[in-house]
Amino acid sequence: MEREDDVQLIRKILSGDDAAFGILVEKYQKSIHALAWRKINDFHYAEEIMQDTFLKAYKKLPTLKNPNQFAGWLHVTANRLCIDWLRKQQRKQAQKLVMQSLEDTRPEEIEESSYTHHISEQRMTESTERYHGLVQKLLEKLPENERAVVTLYYLDEMSTKEIGKFMGVSVNTITSRLQRARKRLQTDQELLGHEFFGHLQLSDNLKENIMSQLEQLRSKFDAFMEKVKSDPASRGDILTEACNEIEDALKGEITPELVHLAADEIYPYMGKLGMEKRIPLLRKYMENAPDDTERFWSHEGLVYSLASLERNQEAIEEHARLYRWTYQHLPDKYVLEAASNSKVAGCWTAEDRIDGWIQLYNEASERLENPEVSYFSRCEFMQTGIDILQGNDRFDEALLEIEKLERANNEPDSEHYFQFWLIAKENRLLMYGKQGDWDRFDQIFMEVSAYLEGELKKRDAGQPVNLSNLMWLAHDIGCCLLWSKKYNEARRFLQIAIDLEDNNDYGHFQLAVSIWVSEKDREKTLHHLKAAQDYYVRIPYNQDTYYPTFLETPEFSDVKDDEAFLKVLGQK
Repeated sequence: MEREDDVQLIRKILSGDDAAFGILVEKYQKSIHALAWRKINDFHYAEEIMQDTFLKAYKKLPTLKNPNQFAGWLHVTANRLCIDWLRKQQRKQAQKLVMQSLEDTRPEEIEESSYTHHISEQRMTESTERYHGLVQKLLEKLPENERAVVTLYYLDEMSTKEIGKFMGVSVNTITSRLQRARKRLQTDQELLGHEFFGHLQLSDNLKENIMSQLEQLRSKFDAFMEKVKSDPASRGDILTEACNEIEDALKGEITPELVHLAADEIYPYMGKLGMEKRIPLLRKYMENAPDDTERFWSHEGLVYSLASLERNQEAIEEHARLYRWTYQHLPDKYVLEAASNSKVAGCWTAEDRIDGWIQLYNEASERLENPEVSYFSRCEFMQTGIDILQGNDRFDEALLEIEKLERANNEPDSEHYFQFWLIAKENRLLMYGKQGDWDRFDQIFMEVSAYLEGELKKRDAGQPVNLSNLMWLAHDIGCCLLWSKKYNEARRFLQIAIDLEDNNDYGHFQLAVSIWVSEKDREKTLHHLKAAQDYYVRIPYNQDTYYPTFLETPEFSDVKDDEAFLKVLGQK
């Protein structure tokens, strides 16, 4: 009803009825003043901004394409005026300080200082650009499956259950993959700092300045996230403003930089609305991309956007089209990437057309023999196939892919060798457990158990071992045991994982499950649930708790209303 009133008033205003505009002013003046007051922290100047907002709105009202969006449009206008006001105040303060300093400074010192400041700013810009490039490089180091889960979870704000349904794999697989990605990024962040400074000749002061600036950015971002939690509307204002600026720019020349900024940095944060905006932009850019790799990027982004919106038929058609085009125009590594796109596999499953996805996958598999395809790309491709085949209960085909992966994973010195070795073992356990083939299950379990025990003995003897690999072995095998309802064995493995790396929220949660089923030890169970909750809420971007996962866990069905359990999970 409120929007209909706005539309009627706007029609009257455009017809020359100025009294109708007075009604709009009376309706929104308090909220606009509150917004400005909150932004600039000055009550009286906020009144001036409020007045300017309505004057500007009155002049530009004929340009408003959708009167239903008047309220949001008005608040964005006010927000822009607040930003302008704050910038002016900063410039005034800077000029004041400069003038005070210049009165006591010789001209040659001023000239030298100006040049030094220019060089410093130039170096800072170059350094920051390199830092952002390294961050992007860090994210690209994630395997495609983990990168997809991180994107869906943090940018699209999908739950693990939704991601599992979307990708056609179990919730347990998604949660484990998400946990693995977090730990991998956390470990690599230490290497990032070394790589960042290792390639730059910087003075100690400049290094301190950069780190200080980055720390300020982190603090501002943390403060922004806190503000978003308490005032979700503020996030919308900022995104709307950025979106408006991007769309104004897109009315001119569409450059690759501009398209990537919109498609990668702005629209993904706007949820479904952003995905809707992303689709026509990528379609347009796809037809005018400067080269084939850019066209591949835009087409792959189009497939992802359609899949995110569950426009399954369109996503499937575009996926097949992308694959056929890539098959004809790009090197084999792109063909493998296009065929094994796990983001869209859920669409094929939802439409009961998974055979079509498997056909593309099998056809692309012929490219695996190309010596130009890297060892990692080859193994990652097969990992995706195993996930999708197993998620769709195609056990015989999944087993063939596991065997191919084991043969292809033939570089023991590679940094990824252990990763794919473990993937093959845990997938065998999961499949044998689902099929009830306990003889082969026990054979694999004994093999990985013997390896773990042997490495732990080496560690205790002071010999060098990879503790990160041991932690992941204990964690992943422990989860496989739990999902196969072997709770006693799972408890032992998960406890080893926690002992090796305590900062493991999902490990604590799964250990709590195994303890509760096998021992009914209330104190231990609550201890590990609390540890999981405490670690989880400290992870940046997390806006939820372990409570939804707790409710979905059948092993906790007898205590889902227990006050002590609810309390440690942040429920009052």
